[in-house]
Amino acid sequence: MSNQARAAVVAALIELARSADVRDRADAGYGLAAFAEMPDARAVLASLVLDAEDTFVTLVTAEALLRRKDVWGLR
Repeated sequence: MSNQARAAVVAALIELARSADVRDRADAGYGLAAFAEMPDARAVLASLVLDAEDTFVTLVTAEALLRRKDVWGLR
């Protein structure tokens, strides 16, 4: 996948992370975890791990990050 395509995917997932729907935010966290090394994704992932409205978002995002089993997932 090209860098441009990866950036487009991250941008779409960031938009999804802004949703009021908890399922959308959880899906965004799950998807963004695959791009945790990208600076744009990191800030949003941090906010999803600390989601103030629903712990489901926190759980899904944290599990997806830990599944990476790398430095980016642990950060």
